[in-house]
This record gives sequence, structure tokens and C-alpha cells, in this order.
Amino acid sequence: MYKLKRAVTLKDAVMINLGAIIGAGIFVIIGIASAEAGSSIILSIIISAIVALFTGLSFSEIAVHIAKEGGIYEFAKDAWTPFMGFLGGILWTFGTTIAAAAVAISLISYVDITLGIVLPEILSATLVILIFSFINMLGIKNSARTVTIFVIINILVLLAFVVFGIHALNTSNLLDFMPNGINGMLLGAALIFFAFTGFSRITTISDEIKEPKKTIPKAILLSILISAILYVSVATVAIGILGPSALADSTAPLSLAISKIGNPWLLLFVSLGGITATAGVVFTGILGVSRVFFAMARDNELPKKLSYINKFSTPTYAIAFSTFFAIIFLLFLSFKEIVESSNTFVLTGYIVINIAALIFWKKETAGKRKTLYEKIFPIIPILGVISILMILIYIIWSTILVFLAVSIISILYYLYRKDVEKKAVPRHSAVREFGKSREKLK
Repeated sequence: MYKLKRAVTLKDAVMINLGAIIGAGIFVIIGIASAEAGSSIILSIIISAIVALFTGLSFSEIAVHIAKEGGIYEFAKDAWTPFMGFLGGILWTFGTTIAAAAVAISLISYVDITLGIVLPEILSATLVILIFSFINMLGIKNSARTVTIFVIINILVLLAFVVFGIHALNTSNLLDFMPNGINGMLLGAALIFFAFTGFSRITTISDEIKEPKKTIPKAILLSILISAILYVSVATVAIGILGPSALADSTAPLSLAISKIGNPWLLLFVSLGGITATAGVVFTGILGVSRVFFAMARDNELPKKLSYINKFSTPTYAIAFSTFFAIIFLLFLSFKEIVESSNTFVLTGYIVINIAALIFWKKETAGKRKTLYEKIFPIIPILGVISILMILIYIIWSTILVFLAVSIISILYYLYRKDVEKKAVPRHSAVREFGKSREKLK
């Protein structure tokens, strides 16, 4: 039997998170969010970053004590209950999977713009998902290298956009700052949060990270900080060049903005960034969801076959399972509906992790709280829940039926698995041994 391998360093962890964060959010959704927030999209981004930061700190607090494959599922199960871990894991995987499907379509749109062609959208997006699924199966180190290449290109593209675009910035486009008031700004924050949802991706591969108790918190905080700075800079320049109305009407807003400069090579470079950014999100989406499915299967929450590890130390069947669902979701919702649905599921999952962090703090640190941070920590998950509810209320009503359907089906499946099939779920998961990727367990 093969096993997972600890091969992911802090640099790799930050790159995987940035690969999950910097994608359709800034290259596509900034336009959709600008339609609601206007120039105040800049504040919307800051609000979303703060929401992500609170939840990121909650993740980090649990990660210091629990470092196991499975992200929200594993953390909430250990810190709270197996049922809440299952529900949180299902909500997160559902949201991340439909996001990967949506972003795959965006990737094809950027390929069309870059090459001046029109590819068959669904077929091409399906092919992209299958290719990234195959690369995922070749090992976590190969996956980390692939994501690192994507992230380096993405950051260079966004920096080039800011440096060259700032000279074409028209400050008058920024004056009508909040055309739809605070409600518009908060709706913009709810939509643009899609751009930050990847910050927890690294927690899904905890079993494959070197020194996870130190690496995971650092990777989460660094990735949120880096992406927030980039997002605010890019949004300011993009709105300054085009104005929020023109930005809102485009499916490739950054390419449209940079085209105003009249430099075809720069336009080509930005369009290339749209491809690599969306590719990174699809790639890390498959990576993260497959690891949560793997962890659930390891604990009898899903069919045991999904916990199989191949000779490259990757969960082959879990990756294939994730790929199947991502392709299925390609066929159904519009892009905006997918964004709202994804955010609803992921944000609800993050409520679970904030409450789990609060329970864990009370249960595990009693009598051990020495520093000021340890003593006042409960403020963070409480603010995390409040801030999530503040933006969730703006999008949940349009996706409430899908959300309730998935939640009810998931609960019924959990009860069936537990009470009818009598599948025992361990309170604390056993972590597989580690070693060289091709070494077999004795």
C-alpha cells in the first residue's frame, strides 16, 4: 500500500494558496462586482480580505494542533463533531467544485481572446479539467511546481498591469465612489469574496506539508496579505482606466482596461495572465476537493475506494471523483449564479470552521492561556461569523433552494451511512505514515 509524502514547503504552500486565490476573482469577477459596488469595489475588496483574515486565523488556530488531510472536514470533525465536520466538508467541496467548473469556462474565454479564436466552450473546459486532473495524479510535488509557474506568471502580469496602467488612470472615474450606497458596496464584497475563497486550500493537504503546524498558519496569512495588496492595486487602476460601468460590461475586464493603453504586447501578456490565473484555480480546486474526499473516505464517510493512494502518493480515485463532479457542474448554471452559489456554500462552511475554532479554544487551551492573543482569541472567530453573515445575507437568497437541497441530501446521506450501513466514523482520524513517495508500507 502506498502512502502520502510530506514534500510541501512554506514556499510551495504559499504558492498553492495564491494559485487558488488569484484567478477568476480579479480577472473576471471584478467586473461583475463593480456593477454593484461602483468605485467602492476597492472597499469591497478590503472587507472581503478582512473576512478572509478572521477565518484564516481560525483555521490557523486549529492547524497548530491538528494537521491532517481534509481541511474544513478534518478540522471541524476533530474540534467539534464528526457530523459538523462532514457537513462543513460537503459544503466546502460543493462550493469549490462548482467554482472550478465556472473558472474552467473563464479560462477558455481568455484563450479565445488571446488567440483570436472561438473554441467550443463546454468541450474545451472539460478537456482542461481532465488535463489538470491527470497532472494532479502525478504527485504533490509536480502539482506544486505547476502551481508555482502559474502564480509567478500571475503576479508578474498583475504588477505589469499596475505599473503600465497607472499612467492611463483617470481620477474622475473614481469620484462617483459609492453609486449604490453601502448595500452596493457590501454586495460587491459578497461577490468579490470569490477571489479569496482559496486561502484555505492548503489545509486540505496537511498530511503532505513539512512542519504543518508552523507552515499552514504562515501560508494562510501571507497568501491573504499578498493577494489583498495586489487586488486593491489592480482594482484602483482598472477602475481608473475604464470606470466601473465599462468594467462591469466586460467578460475580460483587465484585458479591456489594458487595451486602452494601445500596447498589443502588453495586452497579450495580460490575456496570458488570465489563462494562467484561471488555470491555477481549476488546478488547485481539483487538488483540494480530492483531498477532502480522500479524508472522508479514510473515515468511512464516503466509499473506502476513494482513500486509495497510487505510486505517486496521490489519491487517484478521489481525484477522478472530483473531476467527474466538476465536469457535471459545467452543464448547468450561469457564471454569476455559480459565483453566488459557490460563495454561499464556502462561506457557510467557513461559519462551521469559526465555531469549531471557538469550541476547540475552549476545550483544548483551558488553563494553558498565557499570552494576550491566547486569552482574547475568541473575539476572532466571533468576528469571523459576524462578518460572514454580514456579506452572506446579500447572496444567499438567490441560491437558497440549491443550498437547502444539498444540505438536506447530505444530512440524509450521513444518517443513512451511519444508521443503516452502520459505518463507524472515528472521532479522530488516524494519519497515514509518511516517507518516500514510492516506498510501500511494510
